[in-house]
Amino acid sequence: MNENFRIKYKVAHFWWAVAFLCIVVLSFQFPVGQKLNIAAAPLIHMVQTPVRWLHDLSLWFDSSSALQQRVLNLQEKVDKQASLRQILATVKAENKQLRRLLKVTQLDGYIWQVVPVVSRSQEEKSRRLMVQASGIHKDDIVVSHEGLVGLVDEVDAEYAVVRTILDASIAVPVTKAGTQMAGLVRGDGEHLLVDFIPRAKAPNVGDLLVASGAGGVFPVGLPVAVVEKVKAVAGGVFVEVIASPVAYWQRDAWLAIASKHHEH
Repeated sequence: MNENFRIKYKVAHFWWAVAFLCIVVLSFQFPVGQKLNIAAAPLIHMVQTPVRWLHDLSLWFDSSSALQQRVLNLQEKVDKQASLRQILATVKAENKQLRRLLKVTQLDGYIWQVVPVVSRSQEEKSRRLMVQASGIHKDDIVVSHEGLVGLVDEVDAEYAVVRTILDASIAVPVTKAGTQMAGLVRGDGEHLLVDFIPRAKAPNVGDLLVASGAGGVFPVGLPVAVVEKVKAVAGGVFVEVIASPVAYWQRDAWLAIASKHHEH
């Protein structure tokens, strides 16, 4: 008895499946609204609904994927444009530096070479620099378009290490243009100290100090420092003068090196 029931149950399921398949086929052969299947319209509509849902869902995923791809493409273009603008700004800034350096290199009596900066020391004031250069020598003069940077310290075939004037090992004879003032600028790692300035010839804050040419090492008139502080010492002959470098080598991509080794 149970076996016969199971057989009838399977047969009934089979015919229901066939009927369902026929309805699906008819729903696509005869659109809803024709006389042939007006009565079956609700059933056909119900059968078609999942199909429409699947179709709409497929279209949504396709549209979403295409939209996402368009957004990615647009973002890539925006990133490229931003990168190009940054490169253009960098090139413009470097061109300005190079044009200004060309003016500095017109100083007579020196062989000039414009070189790129490849690295800076980790100190905040960057007391050491490395430049890419060849054919230069130890103690050659290094300048930016603003003024004196320092001296070449070490050289090899392609690179050179530069000591900046913040280093205590460099002393630069200076003066104030149009005066008889004479002093000696030396670094203390953070600032520049200007020694041997008599009280009567003390400069003012903001005054520009330039190389005096004494000793024959630094070009006459080359900007060196700007006075930051002047303090009289009780009972002293000289005043304490603190200055800062005029050259901002921490940001410059190009510097110029002057050499007197190849003069004829």
